[in-house]
Amino acid sequence: MSTTPEAGHLDRSGDSSEFEDSSPTGPRRDGRRRKGRSRRVAAAVVTVVAVAAVAVAAQQQGWLGGRDSKGDGPAKPQATAVIERMSLSTGMDVKGTIGYGHETDAVGRAGGTLTAIRQVGDVVRPGQWLWERDGVRVPYFRGDRPLWRVLKKNASGKEMRGADVRGLKRNLIGLGYADGLGLTADDTFTAATETAVKRWQKHLGAPRTGQVDPGSVVMLDMPRLRVSQAVGVVGSSLTGAALLKITGTDLVATAKVSYDQLSRLSPGTRLKVALPNGNTVSGKATAVNITPQQQDGGGQGQGGDTKQQAEVTVSLSDQKAVKAGGPGPATLTVSDRKANRVLAVPVTALLALAEGGYGVEVVQPDGQHKLVPVTIGLVADARAEITKGDLKEGTKVVIPE
Repeated sequence: MSTTPEAGHLDRSGDSSEFEDSSPTGPRRDGRRRKGRSRRVAAAVVTVVAVAAVAVAAQQQGWLGGRDSKGDGPAKPQATAVIERMSLSTGMDVKGTIGYGHETDAVGRAGGTLTAIRQVGDVVRPGQWLWERDGVRVPYFRGDRPLWRVLKKNASGKEMRGADVRGLKRNLIGLGYADGLGLTADDTFTAATETAVKRWQKHLGAPRTGQVDPGSVVMLDMPRLRVSQAVGVVGSSLTGAALLKITGTDLVATAKVSYDQLSRLSPGTRLKVALPNGNTVSGKATAVNITPQQQDGGGQGQGGDTKQQAEVTVSLSDQKAVKAGGPGPATLTVSDRKANRVLAVPVTALLALAEGGYGVEVVQPDGQHKLVPVTIGLVADARAEITKGDLKEGTKVVIPE
C-alpha cells in the first residue's frame, strides 16, 4: 500500500522554466512543442492543487502530529476508542416467540362418555391418565403409531403378532408391570403379556380382561407432555375427535420464515436466541413445518398465487435460563461468517485514503498522532476486523468528527 504524502512537504520540484515558457510573452517554438509544454503545465498545476488538498484534509483530520489547523497550538480534544481483541460475526436475525411449541391433538376413540379431563398446564408422563371414559382413566403410552385393533391372547392358541404388540409390551416393561415375568419387547402377545396387561388394568381400576381395546390407551411419541388446551367437554359423548391440545414441556423458540430463508434455518442449524429478559442462550433448529400462505390477489383457483411459509422450531439449551426469561418475544440469530479473537476498531475510526484503502489515526504514547494504513476484513456490529496494519491491542485511535 502506498503511503499518504507527508503534510507540509508539497512537491514543487518541477522546472520553473516551463511556467515561464507557457507565458504569452515567452519564447515561441513550433506548434507541436508548445502544445506539449501546455499539457505538462496543466498536469503540474493539477498535481500541486491535489497535493495541497490532501495537506489541508490532513490538517483537518489532525494528522499533523497533534497541532490544530492553524499550526499555533495543541489540537482540540478528539473522541478516541481503544483497539480491542474480540470475536465478530454476521448473519440473519429473525423475530420469533418463546413458548411451548407446536400443538398436537390427543384424540379420543369413539364410544362412551367423557367423565373427566386434564386441565391446561398439567404435565403428564407415560402411564398417567389424560381423560376418563365411562369412569375409567385413559392413560397415554409412548409410541409413534396408534392402536388399531384389540390386542389379546387368542383362544385358538395362535399368538397375535405385530408392531402394535411390540409397542404395548415396551411400555408395560418400562412402567414396571412386567417385573418378574421374563417379558421381552418382541412382537408376540404371549401369556406373560396378558398377565402384565391385567396388572396394568388393576392399577387403572378397569376390568381385568387381559386384552387392550384401542380406546383404552392413547399412543403419543413424547417423553412427557403439557396440556395447552382442554377441548373436550365433560359429559359429552366421545366421537373420535380431539379432546386435548398438547405440547412438549420444554420452552422452545418458534419463528415464521419465508421459504427463501429456510435454507439458513434447516434442522440441525445452530444459532443464538435472545430471550424476553435480554439474556441469550444457544439453540438448534429441530423441526420445520411448511404451509402455504395466501398472497393478495384473490383466492386459489381465482387467480391468486400462494407462497411458501415455514414455521421453524428451535430447541433451547439452558432451560433454567429460558424459564427465568419466560414466554414472550425473541430474536433468533444465525451466524454466517465469524472472525474469532481478532483486532477490531469502530468503523467510524476508518479513514478513506487518497491512494485507496483505509487507515486509522493512532494516538502515540507521546500524544502525537500517526496515520496507519490498514487492511480490513469482516465488518459486523459497527466494528471492523483489522487483518493487516501496524496496530496493537489497547492502542487508542481517533474517531473523526
